Amino acid sequence: MERRLFLSSALATGGALVASGALAQAGTQRQDTPQTSTILASPQASTDAIDDLVQYMVGTSAGALPDRALATTRSQLLDALGVGLGGGHEDGVRQLREIATEVGGKRESVVWGTALRLPAHDAARINAAMVHALEFDDTFGPGFLHPSAITFPAALAVADLVGGVSGKEFLAACTLAIDVACRIAVSGEPGVDGFATGWHNTTLVGYISSALLAARLMALDRDQTINAAGLAYHQAAGNAQAHIDGALAKRLGPGFASAAGIMAARLAARGVTGARNVLEGEKGWYRQYHRGLYSRELLLGGLGTVFAAEEVSYKPWPSCRGSHTSVDAALHIVAAHGLRAENIERVVLRNGPAEYPFLSTPIDRKRRPRTSVDAQFSIPWIVAAALVDRKVSIAQFKPEALDRPDIKRMVDRITPVLDDSLANPAGGPGQAQIDVTTSDGRVFSKRVVTAKGGLEAPMTDTEVEAKFHDCVEYGGLPNAQAVEIRALALDVAALDDVSRLTKSMSVSA
Repeated sequence: MERRLFLSSALATGGALVASGALAQAGTQRQDTPQTSTILASPQASTDAIDDLVQYMVGTSAGALPDRALATTRSQLLDALGVGLGGGHEDGVRQLREIATEVGGKRESVVWGTALRLPAHDAARINAAMVHALEFDDTFGPGFLHPSAITFPAALAVADLVGGVSGKEFLAACTLAIDVACRIAVSGEPGVDGFATGWHNTTLVGYISSALLAARLMALDRDQTINAAGLAYHQAAGNAQAHIDGALAKRLGPGFASAAGIMAARLAARGVTGARNVLEGEKGWYRQYHRGLYSRELLLGGLGTVFAAEEVSYKPWPSCRGSHTSVDAALHIVAAHGLRAENIERVVLRNGPAEYPFLSTPIDRKRRPRTSVDAQFSIPWIVAAALVDRKVSIAQFKPEALDRPDIKRMVDRITPVLDDSLANPAGGPGQAQIDVTTSDGRVFSKRVVTAKGGLEAPMTDTEVEAKFHDCVEYGGLPNAQAVEIRALALDVAALDDVSRLTKSMSVSA
């Protein structure tokens, strides 16, 4: 199956999956499933799909993975380390670290950017929250997933725990875990907007994928790995209400998942059993979390040859990925026409059906974000900041920035409008159009189809490097240390022990 066919079918599933019988129904048919008038049950599988995923995780050698997939993982690693080190002092992360410092524990794994070493699950909890805190981490659009946040913090914490994990094995384990996470994310209720299901997919999926990842790095056998997945499933949660409420819980979710996954693997290693039919059982994943609707083809099709993460996008700006086409449009207008904030009379902001209800309404809330999380999920606020400052940066989402009079004046001139024609049927950010009217009556418009940072509009090498160094500097680490970390990450496959990388991210007490 071709890569793009595999991914596009996640959002246009109705005809193709029904015709092939690939859309399984483990429960009562839903009447509101998009593009699907009839749902056919797939043939009853003899074993739960977790068996296939576990065999894939523990039975695939590092040498069997294609270079292109490993190269993607290495790029994701570098991006995750940068944004993670940048997020070390953010609210939510800071409190996690304070509690961990007070409680203490065995010095197993490095807490990035600090002198702390903590039990592996505690270190992963903090580091994963760091990666997610700035809303700057990579995105797998079709699955509404941030895969790096639920992968590298857990992997590096476990590598510190067990010791002697080579860079090649580390890259292989992370590549497999990311692929599994993306597949689980797109397979549940395919064709339905991930946010509309009510789950925070990054957190929810992270429980199982991080458990499988930890099990691989701990060299657990097949049955132990299935138990680890079952133990993680028993803990799995993560809803989207925190997004709506602008709560700090949103940025902590990947840490909760990563910590639980590591603990699940450690328990499984000691003989503790978990649910066996994790995904397709009577009370398994798809029945409990996706109303019995899922696609086995999207979960298992092309396993080992098609790698979903090759479609991952990287963020040029620290905000919800759904805002990025709007940011592109705003920045283009001010740059192309030399506009300044004082020249702008009013702005019409047109968004598609995925972005408008989530990121542009209710307008009073979006114009006056109460928290940094609110601001990260407000297209009007982000566009206003772009129009005023002619750039988008981490500083515009700090609590003190929310009181800036110049951005407030600009955001009050912005009117969001729903435009169904701007929907993206393949998943990921929808198109956006911005119409700017100046004080002298001129009108400038820009429509952006593809958000910067994806395959169609990639960031340049210079932009990627600048993002890394900007984030690390924002996190308070010296440039010399940033250079060392980046060099080790880029050449991670050559490391005899990947703990050299985590050691490079620690600081003296």
